[in-house]
Amino acid sequence: MQNDKFDAIPIPEELNHAVRDGIKEGLRQRKKLHRKKTVFRYSAAAAGILAALCAGMLLASNPVLAAKLPLVGHIFSRIQEKVSYKGNFSDDAEIYIEEDAAKGLSDSKTPAAKTKADPSSGKQTENPLVQTSGGLTVTVSEANCSTQALYLALCIENKEAFPADFIKTKNMDGYLPDYDTLSLVTNSYYNVPGLTKKDRPAGGGYPAPYYIEGQFVDDHTFTGIIRVSLDEDLRSSEIAANTSASGTDAAPAGNKQAAALPAEFTYYLEISDIYADLLQYEDTYATDPETHEQVTLLEPLKKHYKGKWNFAIPVSMNKDGAQTVSINKKNESGVGIGSVEKTNFEIKAELLLPEGTQPYDYIVIICDADGKRLESQGDASEVFSTFGRDTRTVYVYVCDYIKYMDELKGDDRKLPENALFGTEVHFK
Repeated sequence: MQNDKFDAIPIPEELNHAVRDGIKEGLRQRKKLHRKKTVFRYSAAAAGILAALCAGMLLASNPVLAAKLPLVGHIFSRIQEKVSYKGNFSDDAEIYIEEDAAKGLSDSKTPAAKTKADPSSGKQTENPLVQTSGGLTVTVSEANCSTQALYLALCIENKEAFPADFIKTKNMDGYLPDYDTLSLVTNSYYNVPGLTKKDRPAGGGYPAPYYIEGQFVDDHTFTGIIRVSLDEDLRSSEIAANTSASGTDAAPAGNKQAAALPAEFTYYLEISDIYADLLQYEDTYATDPETHEQVTLLEPLKKHYKGKWNFAIPVSMNKDGAQTVSINKKNESGVGIGSVEKTNFEIKAELLLPEGTQPYDYIVIICDADGKRLESQGDASEVFSTFGRDTRTVYVYVCDYIKYMDELKGDDRKLPENALFGTEVHFK
C-alpha cells in the first residue's frame, strides 16, 4: 500500500478524525525518524518548582512537572483529553490501585504497587491486577463504565526501554495525534450468560480490544486507555445466539443471548501480545487481481512483546447521566430514527431502515446544540463523543452515504436540506 499511487489518494474532509489520522499516519511512516535528544538540568529554582508541585501548583501549565505525579490511580486524569475517545473518565472512576502520592513516579515499581493487603490477615498478597510477563509489567489502574462502553486505564512498564520508533509523538516530525498507540492481541469475555469464555472462545472472531491509546511517560513507561464497546459485545452475543438457534454454523453449544449487562459484572481481559510498528520496512510481494502482475509492497517491521497478562476486572456500571429518548419516526421511504441514547461520554442513534436495505448504504450524523457535527468516539463511527460539547439538544440526520461523501463533503450546513431524515432531540 505504500507506493506512489497511494500517495496520490486524496483524503476527504468528511472522514472523521480517527480515520484521517490513521491514513495520514500511514503516509508519515515513510518519513525519516527525527530523534530528539533533550537533556534536563535541574537547578535550585527547579527544585523550588518541584516543591510547589507537592502543593498542587503549576500542574496544568507545566507538563514536565505533571510527569512527576503518581501514575497508577491517576491515568485517566492525565490523558483522558488526549486520546481519540475522550471523556471525563476520572469523574466517579473505579480506582483499583493507587500509588502513594508521596512516593510518586520513581517508586512506581515498588512492591506496594504490586501487592494488596489481605482483609483477614492484613498481609500483603500479589495483586491480580498487576502482572509481569515477557519483560513487561501491566497494571489495570482504573475503570469507568457507561451503559455503552467500558474504559480501562492501564500502565505498561518495560524493564528495558521501548524502541524510540514507538514514541512517535516525540520522535517523528509531522506526527499529528496527541497520543501514541500500541497494538494488542487479546481475548475477552464476561461472567454473564451469552458472553462467557465458553460463548466467546479465543480465535472465534468475537470482538476484543486490539489497541490502546495513550502516552509514554518515559522510555520505559506507557500509560493508556482501552475502550471496550459493550454494545458490540452484546451484538455479537445476539448474532451467535441466532446462528446457534438456526444451526447455520458451528456456534458454541447452548449459546445464550445476553440481552443486557447487569449493574455489576466481571470483565476478563487476556493479553498475549503487545506490539507496534517500527519505522523500518521490508519488501513483500502480492499479485494485482486485475493485471495479475506481481507488485512489491513495503511492509513495516514490528516489535512484539509476547506474554501472558490475564485480568479479571470487577466492574460497576455507572448509569448516572444515561438517557434514552424514543423517536420512532420515519420518512415516506421507511428511513428514520428509533431512539437516541446518551451517556456522560457518548451518544448514538438507532437507525430504522426499510426491509431489504443495508445499513452501510446510509450514514448517521449527530450535531450538537450549535449545529456542529460531533466527533466519532474513537474508531466507533456510529458512536459520537459528547466531550466538551453542548448536547442538551442534538440534531440527528440520516444521509445517503454516497451523496454525503461525494456532494455534501462533510459540510454541516448542508445537512438539514439534503438529509433523508432529520430530527431534533432534547435531553434533560
